[in-house]
Amino acid sequence: MKQGAAFSQKSADHLPWLDGLRGLAALWVLMSHTQILTGMRPLPVLSWGELAVDLFMLLSGFLMAHHYVLRQEKEPWEAKSTFATFWLRRFFRIAPLYYVLLFVALALGPWVGDWRDAIAQQWPETATSPARYDDQSLVNILMHVSFLFGAFPEYAFRTPLPDWSIGLEMSFYFAFPFLMLLVLRMGPIKAGVLAILAAGASLWLFRDFFQQFAMPSFLPLKLYLFFIGIWLAIGRLQGGMRLALAASVLVLVCVGLIERTDQALGRMLVVIGMFYLMDDGTLPGSRLVHGVIEKLRALLSNRVSRFLGDTSYGVYLLHLLLLIPVAGMLTQYSAYLFLNGVARMLVCLLLVAPVVYLAAWMLYRTVESGGIRLGKRVIQLMVGRKRPLCRPAET
Repeated sequence: MKQGAAFSQKSADHLPWLDGLRGLAALWVLMSHTQILTGMRPLPVLSWGELAVDLFMLLSGFLMAHHYVLRQEKEPWEAKSTFATFWLRRFFRIAPLYYVLLFVALALGPWVGDWRDAIAQQWPETATSPARYDDQSLVNILMHVSFLFGAFPEYAFRTPLPDWSIGLEMSFYFAFPFLMLLVLRMGPIKAGVLAILAAGASLWLFRDFFQQFAMPSFLPLKLYLFFIGIWLAIGRLQGGMRLALAASVLVLVCVGLIERTDQALGRMLVVIGMFYLMDDGTLPGSRLVHGVIEKLRALLSNRVSRFLGDTSYGVYLLHLLLLIPVAGMLTQYSAYLFLNGVARMLVCLLLVAPVVYLAAWMLYRTVESGGIRLGKRVIQLMVGRKRPLCRPAET
């Protein structure tokens, strides 16, 4: 891996504009769900909330690989302790807030489901399965506490939370150290192509199984997006962004030809935009867009963007628990129903968004931050105990 001063800012541990980008993705999901739950006519981009989740996956692949490369000297990829440290770090980042909101969601599920039914009575095309809100069984709880639910179609979409993507993220985290070993042995492009082809083959061989998923919560369904993020991170650190971009575009073209959906082009634009936001000056037309990119990075790094980034995980997990009841209650008022779709969406958003962001900020300051601190202590204790017994593997 090429590292050092030559990479300057691109090898920095923290890239502040990505916080703002993550915050915008969470806001996009909130607005998309508000549009659906207020019966507003679907609009391109606004209604494509799945693209915002795709952006989360792209960011996850990038950030995991970016930090993994920067820590390679202290945390060698082939050392078993690196695997444990990585998994503990990710668990304590994701699990504490998820567990809190999971049990709130399971407890309130039937009540939230009643308001979801009220929305579906007005706009039947928005209806979802009642089992998503009513299943308080021990099996469903254990599936979600263990993060295994994403691999099982009957449990992957079975709480009021939009947590199908959390199961997907956790399966990616489990696979990530193994994928990076493959990268170490084969190089990022060859390793990525092999992994994506293997995922594609499994989708074809077991297509009846994968068609049962209401949402793409199992890793083979979205591995290509995570790997595009990995290509972007490693290409940026190695000065090989052009090759990474070319490989990513080729993969997205193939996926688009298979999917044949309206969102395929949007996904392509999201990925290309991400590449240019992270541009190290080697992409085509870099000089022409350099000034715009610098202004965009500054905008995504300001105080508001940092706030949106800090609250993004909480907003994403929490918003439906507040949005569905409010949207359902509003359907009880004829004056609200007589409004046009845009007005209904704005009314609902103005009622919900301030409460969601306030609650998400409080959860970030307490549960999220506390979980991260606890994870660091656990890792320090683990490293401290192992250090006298063994030396890190040589690289």
